[in-house]
Parts: sequence; C-alpha cells; structure tokens
Amino acid sequence: MESILIIYKTKTGFTKKYVDWITEVITCQTIPFDQVNNVDLNRYDIIIYGAGMHAGHIQGVKEFKKKVLDLSSKKIVVFATGGAPYSKEIFSTIEMNNFSVNELNSIKFYYFQSGINYEKMGLLDKTIMRTYNRVLEFKNNKSDIEEGTRKAISKSYDHSSSEYIKPMIDYLNQLLNRPSSKEN
Repeated sequence: MESILIIYKTKTGFTKKYVDWITEVITCQTIPFDQVNNVDLNRYDIIIYGAGMHAGHIQGVKEFKKKVLDLSSKKIVVFATGGAPYSKEIFSTIEMNNFSVNELNSIKFYYFQSGINYEKMGLLDKTIMRTYNRVLEFKNNKSDIEEGTRKAISKSYDHSSSEYIKPMIDYLNQLLNRPSSKEN
C-alpha cells in the first residue's frame, strides 16, 4: 500500500481547508511545514505539498523542493491556493514562477481557488493588499482585469470548493491503482 504525506503551509486557513477535504477522501498523514524536520520522508511513497500564493509565488515551495527533489523514488505533488479564479493563464504563470521545466517533469502541480481573509492576514500582508487596492482605485484608464482585481481584493471572500480537488484526487487514485472519482 502506498503511503501519503501532506506537508502544508497556511497563513489564513485556506490551504488547511483543502488539506482537510483531501484527507476526507484519501488516507494520508498531514503535517505543518514547520514540523517537517520531525518526519522521516523516506517512509512515504507520495509526498504532497500545499501552500498559499504570495505575489505569484507558492509560500515555502523553494524550501520544500530542497527537501524532496533528491528523493527520486518519491511521487511529488504540489498544490497552491490563491484568490484568483483558475485559468490556464494563471496556472501557467504560477508554474513558470515556481518550477523549472525539469522540475515539472517530476512534480505534478495543481491550483485551487480560495480567497482572501483580511481578518487572519498579517499586518504586512494586509497593508500591501490595501495599498495595492488604493493604487488600483486611483489609477486612470484601468483595464477590466485591473478593475475586477480592485473589486475582488477590497474585502475578504472565500471561493474555496471541495470540487476543485477532484483532478488531484483522480491522479492520486491512479497512483494508488484505485478507480477515479468519476467511476465511483
């Protein structure tokens, strides 16, 4: 039986929400990223890393890759959560910002839309977001994307859905030689 470990980093709770949904469907161990040194990664066949986005980068992914990419026998999956809706353009940008082409040959990547939670956000992040919102508010000749972004980041919201994890669950079921969710 394949064993799975999910390592996650969450600031505002969205990534942990997705981890909880994944563990409802797939049996696995979970551990916050700051405790990863307490775990023998060699005990696991599949290692999943999940974290939120910050300025186009997956939080902690560089450190995660340093720990696992030399574990060549492991299947590695990474997912990111972020406030932007899923699109091929956003997905490609996240891949380009966080992985080399070579890394993408050994890492399966997923993106799950989540939201913004100003109540749980740190002061620095909150200040950056509010400042960016003000810049967009006063910008002349805003594009539709800029206006949409301004409205979207003006307050907390949650667009998380357990439906978004289905492709990743199907992939994990393939690795585990189980029927996909479409066949269940």
